[in-house]
Amino acid sequence: MINSTKTTSGSPFQYREHTSLTGVWTAQNFPVDTVVTIPNVDWAITLADAKSFLRVSGNIDDNYIETLIEAVSNQIEEYIGRDTYERTRQSQWDRFGQYVSLPYGPHGDVTSVQSITYDNVVTDLVAGTDYYVQGLQFKSIMVDNPSDGQFLRVTYESGYQPGSCPPAIRGAILQEISLQYKNRQSTGQPSRVSVNGLSIEARHLLQSYMKYVI
Repeated sequence: MINSTKTTSGSPFQYREHTSLTGVWTAQNFPVDTVVTIPNVDWAITLADAKSFLRVSGNIDDNYIETLIEAVSNQIEEYIGRDTYERTRQSQWDRFGQYVSLPYGPHGDVTSVQSITYDNVVTDLVAGTDYYVQGLQFKSIMVDNPSDGQFLRVTYESGYQPGSCPPAIRGAILQEISLQYKNRQSTGQPSRVSVNGLSIEARHLLQSYMKYVI
């Protein structure tokens, strides 16, 4: 049951106070909200990569191709639950337990872990004392003393570093960019076979990189 909702000025998070009919909480392993706090412009596919694949030599469509790179990258990230390029993310948990799993990934450094009361009192937790980071490519946080009366906010690096995005993911992005670019004006073109908005060919390339919970 939701008693009230409070939004802090300038904050991307919406705070909700909860009551439990049984008085027993079920700890949430995955966050209630995740935002990008520091974006990056180092896409897994560059404009030059896309134009080479499309065999486009002129620059008249450069803006459109760049838009497709961003749109298709975001679409594929939602499908596989990974970030195809590096950025800084911030995730927040309500009713967190001793262990929480960071979404997206692959994960780099965890730069900040904070507990927050319903009155928006923020406490910076100390690594190695209040919390511990576990995992290599995909990480989780072990909190020493979790509390039902607090939120947990974690800031961390997520995504493949420049030049390290797997070829299968890059190939799927190029595949989708090509389909979108070549069919953009073909109103009589038969509908392509797709599932979740992606072509079967792209889905085959992405199959081994699925990370189902984001």
